[in-house]
Amino acid sequence: MILEIEKLVFEGVGLSHNENGIAVFVKGAMPGDIVEIEPYKNNKHYILAKVKEIKTPSKYRIKPVCPLSKPCGGCDLAFIEYDFQLKLKEQIVKEIFKNTEILPVIKSPKIINHRAKTQYACGETKISKRPLLGYYMENTHEIVNIKYCPAQPEIIDKIVDFIRNNWGFGCYCENTRNGLLRRINTRISNSNGDILLEFVLNADKISEKEKHFISTLTVKFPQIKGVFVNFNTNITNKITGDRTILVEGKDYIIENLSGFKYKIGINSFFQVNPNCAVELFNAAKKLIKSKGNFLDLYGGSGAIGIFMKDVVSKITLVEQNSESVSFARENFKLNNIEKYEIFEGNAKKTINSFIKEKKWFDNAVIDPPRKGSDRETLSSLSKMTNSIIYISCNPMTLYRDSSVLIENGFELKSVQPVDMFPNTHHIELVADFKRSKR
Repeated sequence: MILEIEKLVFEGVGLSHNENGIAVFVKGAMPGDIVEIEPYKNNKHYILAKVKEIKTPSKYRIKPVCPLSKPCGGCDLAFIEYDFQLKLKEQIVKEIFKNTEILPVIKSPKIINHRAKTQYACGETKISKRPLLGYYMENTHEIVNIKYCPAQPEIIDKIVDFIRNNWGFGCYCENTRNGLLRRINTRISNSNGDILLEFVLNADKISEKEKHFISTLTVKFPQIKGVFVNFNTNITNKITGDRTILVEGKDYIIENLSGFKYKIGINSFFQVNPNCAVELFNAAKKLIKSKGNFLDLYGGSGAIGIFMKDVVSKITLVEQNSESVSFARENFKLNNIEKYEIFEGNAKKTINSFIKEKKWFDNAVIDPPRKGSDRETLSSLSKMTNSIIYISCNPMTLYRDSSVLIENGFELKSVQPVDMFPNTHHIELVADFKRSKR
């Protein structure tokens, strides 16, 4: 079957229709492509297919900068010219949020070497038992051995390759549950190049030989300022276990965003594209109209709240992760902020306690996980502010949660897309909710 792709839909899939008007969703296709497809799922309402052959490519189709973009799948829009990616993402957001002002997508200042955090899966080749370090192929647990990833700084490639070629203690096998090295996680400061590194081991302790390897690694790469070992012996898909130790160096790096300094740890929540985080935070800052008490819900290490320092009078941060809270306390002091409160705990419980105390906030920002917030938290939040700025990396959960805020007396004034994840279908959104005057 040969089809022309009409448009791109949510999650970066091409859409067309067959001769019977049934929707056909084609992974790896884009508007303007004429493709021969190979269906792999037929439903009476839709068909899922993959590209068998591109008969006529779209004029916006390009050669991806990464040769492994297709098997890796992480940068699933890398075959689309960048400015056209932005146009397609804007169209998708407009279709989700009809009758809402959708502002033009803010570009990522960098579209390669932009990613400051990586999480490599580790395994072995079947016969030679050589280490494999990379990302899982889409919808599988088969590791694509990544030696060059243009999304991250080149130094990360070099460090990972050194580990790949010199690690002599075995890698984890999901089938047998044997082998030592499960994951390698990195975080790099965009402002000074300092790096934190974490080894996730299928063990409950680290040997002297492994410690010596880590020392060798830090001598080879002086950019590595701290090395952690996380112990994860659980039969689980969770990346890390419950216990982490600092083996060498310090437990933080410093990131600088527009003059604001942040201490961040290996597992602290912080935006993965720091250059674009500045664009995101500035978009949120523009929505603050009245200086006063400011609530930073799901506040992480304090990045957003601290960035608002000059337009608010007092910052209240709520965060559940204890490591992030610890760094948030240091970050408020580091940036000479005097009027602030930090609450460590579950967002729902903390917000409900605020209701009992009759707290009021002139502005609130919420930046929940990808799954979004929940009805009770949003309903409670609606009772203590007239202005909510909702930052989301998932348009569908934002759309769901917006209905709760609207039920509670708010209007969705505008949505600002920000391209935090270039060359992928993901898009960050800044939504402006204000108390309805009706």
